[in-house]
Formats: sequence, C-alpha cells, structure tokens
Amino acid sequence: MESQRQVSVLPKKTSRFAILGLRVLTTILLVVPLVIVVSNVLSDRRDKKYHFYDFVPYRYMAASIVIGIAYSVFQTGVAVVRLRRENHGNILLDFYGDKVISTLLATGSVAGFVMTAQLQKQWGEAVSDYYHKYFKRSYAADGLVFLAFVCTFILSVLSSYALPKKF
Repeated sequence: MESQRQVSVLPKKTSRFAILGLRVLTTILLVVPLVIVVSNVLSDRRDKKYHFYDFVPYRYMAASIVIGIAYSVFQTGVAVVRLRRENHGNILLDFYGDKVISTLLATGSVAGFVMTAQLQKQWGEAVSDYYHKYFKRSYAADGLVFLAFVCTFILSVLSSYALPKKF
C-alpha cells in the first residue's frame, strides 16, 4: 500500500517540476525579446530614428511581452510555493490565466512578424547590412515570443488536465 502511494506521488512531483521549468523558460524567453525590441533602433537616410514605440504592432508586442513576464513571474512564484506546500492552489486561475496569456503572446508574436515583414517589404530596395541587421533582430525577437507562446500553450494544456481532478 505504501509503495502505491509513492508511485502516485512521484508523477505529481515530476509534473510540478516540469511546470516550474516551463514557467522559468517562458520568463527567459520573454525577457530576451523585450531587451531586443527596446534596444533595436533603426535610422533612415535622413537620420530619423525609429524605435519600437513608433510602430503600433511593435508596441502591442512589447505590451504583450511585459504582461507575459508579469504573469510568468507571478506563476513561477506560485509554482515554487505549491512545490513546498504540496497543494494544488487555484486551478481555475492557472487554467484561464494560461489561456489568456498564451493568446496574448500568440497575437503579439504575429503582430511583430507582420510588422517586420511589412517594413522589410517597404524598405526592400534600400536594404543594406544595417537594415538587414535590424530585421534579423526583429525576427529573432518575434521568434522568441512565439516560443514563449508555445511554452505557455503547453502549460495551458497541462493546467486543463488538472481540472477534472479538482472539479
């Protein structure tokens, strides 16, 4: 009887560590693109500088990243507390929060991809190494936000598995 309890507890503990790892990975995958987006500045031939806040899709992407970081850091703290106390906590907050944040990150990533492609098309003839460097950084940030979305989507699936057990 005692060995059966250990077998049933081990997957819970393992899944909690996996959830904690995914939350930390999501936070890292969101901090890096935020740094890239904020530091990526483009100057044109007239020495006019373009920042992320000059383009609405990049602003949306930056806002979704900041909200995603806040949620991910919060949920990482909650996951650590749950590991220590060995309780489930508020499963509905995890379920709905993960769904909302994954949708927000997906739309933020797509907005970044579309804006970068549009700028690349608009400035297509004038593409030099400097523009190419700007576009590579932008695509890298967009891709990292997309990977953060994938992690959050996996977390939302994992949180949906916990619902039938609780309710």
